[in-house]
Amino acid sequence: MKARIINGKKCELKGGRLYVDGVWKFMKTGKPLRDYGNKEQIEELISHLPILAKKGYTNLALNCYWHHFDFVGDGTISADIEPLRRLIDAINANGMFASLSVETYGVGGGTLPAGFWKAYPNAVAVDSNGEKASDTEYAYASVVPSLYDEDYLRCSRNFIRNLSKALSDKDFLYCETTVEPQYMGSRYLDYSEAAKKAYEAWCDKNCKYAPKFPETFPAPEEFVNDVSWNVFRAHWLADWVNNDARAYREGFGEKPVWIASDYLDANEKTMCARMGSPMNFLLNLVEPDILQVNWTWHFDDRHPNAKAYARVREVMNATKRDWVITEHMTINGTDYFPHEMEALLRNTIENSTNFGWEFVDVAVDNVDPSQEGVVIAGSFKPLNFSVYNNDWSPKPSMAIVDDRWDEWMSIIKNK
Repeated sequence: MKARIINGKKCELKGGRLYVDGVWKFMKTGKPLRDYGNKEQIEELISHLPILAKKGYTNLALNCYWHHFDFVGDGTISADIEPLRRLIDAINANGMFASLSVETYGVGGGTLPAGFWKAYPNAVAVDSNGEKASDTEYAYASVVPSLYDEDYLRCSRNFIRNLSKALSDKDFLYCETTVEPQYMGSRYLDYSEAAKKAYEAWCDKNCKYAPKFPETFPAPEEFVNDVSWNVFRAHWLADWVNNDARAYREGFGEKPVWIASDYLDANEKTMCARMGSPMNFLLNLVEPDILQVNWTWHFDDRHPNAKAYARVREVMNATKRDWVITEHMTINGTDYFPHEMEALLRNTIENSTNFGWEFVDVAVDNVDPSQEGVVIAGSFKPLNFSVYNNDWSPKPSMAIVDDRWDEWMSIIKNK
């Protein structure tokens, strides 16, 4: 890929790795979960930057939630972004890269501006039983928008475009689309009127003999599992990512940006619900430069998840795409155990292109440990989601990374 100048340094993605001024750099990326429209939270994070730099972090990914910046719901930026701009400058001044991320969906902790739902109450996703969808899988209860709804797509991309334009004079290592793109794993989406319209248009163009969209609920099981329907769903999901990436690029104008996107390859029995056909999703994913795999660890069987990487490699070989393969959330502070870390990290080393690792959350909670959780970025998260204790000491799983960092780098460089 063509080299770019980022913060005065020549950066190049080559063979799936990042080279800075000609030297291969394995990224230690931290994702601090904060409200980046909130001045106080940003100032606190700025005060923590020297600590993160000392811990060896080379990149901080800033996940900007739509509802923190847009108080109307049409994609305009209502919040004061000057504190965010100061944060980006401070990250650079501490010798780290900054990366920009957005959250515009309603699954896994994100939520939409209240003004959007007031203006477009019918933009909600509908499941195969005809019920309006909320995030019951991750227990956030946020309303899930239909990925087929034209108002949702227009407004959410306006936000991505406007945020990018407002920050277009800043340098980012990469820009990341919404976390873990999927419909949902615990229920079948989407059977809204918007989905019907999109499906029928796709069938007219691509598959005239595909089954007709169900007229009543619950949707027949044979339609829910139909190959044509699920290929369509995979195509649409990939285009959601592709067009969000294009919104980033439109916002940045002539400045080139690398785009990162997650690829969620979870328990196989949920994959059809999550993305229709995972191979068709990957085959139609044309805009990203960096693919962030999740799950890298199989949570049900507690072992390395090789099938995720295998699918990515198969598509790369078939299409000759030069993807950087890395991970989304290599570990967080709540889902992993110290005895698993050796196998987990070695799995990423063997199957990725060794761009780097990502750790979530790297901002300490700084709350009373007797509490069950805390609201961060507008959503409830477990108290122990941070990989660090309140005194910045690493939690047991993260200690396997931090305390053995030189050893891991030796293993990676001698792979």
